[in-house]
Amino acid sequence: MENIRLKEQDFEGYVGADKCVLINLANTKGALVQLSNYGARIVSFIVPDKEGLLHDIVIGPASLDGYKNASERYFNAVVGRYAGRIANGKFKLGGREYSLSLNNPPNHLHGGFKGLNEQVWKICDVSSDSAELSCFLPSGLDGYPGDFSVKVRYTLTDENALMFEVHAQCSEESILNITNHAFFNLGDHSKNVLEHKLFINATRYLPVNKNLIPEGDMAEVKNTPFDFTSFKKIGAELNADDTQLKYCGGYDHSFVCDNYNGRSLFLGAAAINCMSGIKLEVLTTQPSVHFYSCNFFNGKDNGKGGAVYKRFGAFCLETQHFPDSPNHSGFPSTAIKPGEDFTALTVYKISDI
Repeated sequence: MENIRLKEQDFEGYVGADKCVLINLANTKGALVQLSNYGARIVSFIVPDKEGLLHDIVIGPASLDGYKNASERYFNAVVGRYAGRIANGKFKLGGREYSLSLNNPPNHLHGGFKGLNEQVWKICDVSSDSAELSCFLPSGLDGYPGDFSVKVRYTLTDENALMFEVHAQCSEESILNITNHAFFNLGDHSKNVLEHKLFINATRYLPVNKNLIPEGDMAEVKNTPFDFTSFKKIGAELNADDTQLKYCGGYDHSFVCDNYNGRSLFLGAAAINCMSGIKLEVLTTQPSVHFYSCNFFNGKDNGKGGAVYKRFGAFCLETQHFPDSPNHSGFPSTAIKPGEDFTALTVYKISDI
């Protein structure tokens, strides 16, 4: 394991005046999760492959400086206050219109310039297999109303499952949408993920416009390149003559989870790599899985083990609410009132094929 685990000294340093460290979680099966309190990131997730050899299934930089220099990628961070895009950075709530920062012109993306991914989180509690981190964002930051407090807890089980729990509150009526932006590659990090097979438990998805904002309708995936209701290679239909794929340069879409009920944990998506024999299942309580095929990677990002991350070099399965929900009355509400608790649970479960 020493050959692939990240070194603590490479993740020690400062962002502004705040100290960053590396947190190690281990189980009795030899799996290891390494976290950074900079953005509450999963910087490595090391599990056995089909041969019993340890394999890191999360891509990303090999040091704190690497993450700081690639902040626009949101590598493996907790993102919010609002994950996804908000059209023109505007939304109405309680009869008032709010204007958010435009960090992804013409849109607001993933909480803005000072979102959760850019914060150094407070470490509240750490044990051998679990860690809790918290973050506070003041009212007005990036345009959001209300003081915002969030806690996340990561727990690595002996079943090689990583649990990601979120609890959040706001002092004023506001909006929120929190996810983990983990980038997965279950095989060789120097290769793309087009041969990975993907399943998404959704018969509908959200088409977007040319600015990558949901159009408002929920389209059927049947007979489209967006049908992952049975395992299919990620690259199987990437070159299809499809307007949605052309808008995004690949997949960058939210899928409407069929089994969402607002309470229970269910299987949202799964991926397998036949070479490594690793299977990833993503269980969640959230209404959507946003599938991103890393269309905007360009070979300028250097990562662990000397890997260079090129287009389609990884995939994201972001469990969350829908992008731009505050501007669509037909989407599940992302509003939160003072005294309300937002809670969500996602589980990344690893097994053999």
